[in-house]
Amino acid sequence: MPLSNEKKIETRDRINRDPDFRDAFLMQARNMYKKALEFNAALEDDITHFEQILGAEPNTYQFMEAERDEIDIFELILDAFDSQTLEDEKSSSTIN
Repeated sequence: MPLSNEKKIETRDRINRDPDFRDAFLMQARNMYKKALEFNAALEDDITHFEQILGAEPNTYQFMEAERDEIDIFELILDAFDSQTLEDEKSSSTIN
């Protein structure tokens, strides 16, 4: 489910002003990587990019024009994670 622009702005602001939230956000994303990559292996470059953005000091990463930001990339990771989780649940369920 896509995030609203308002929620993206809120989250981006909190990531930049709250180092504890930034660390927690990054840790949760890292927990999703493996499952997300199972669903969409093409995310590897985006994940590397995500790590570079969040590894930089807040508000210092220089984005190229039309480049995805950390929230846009997180949405891709989350979508792939959710899709793989659904596939795993379908595979493990049994029909009686």
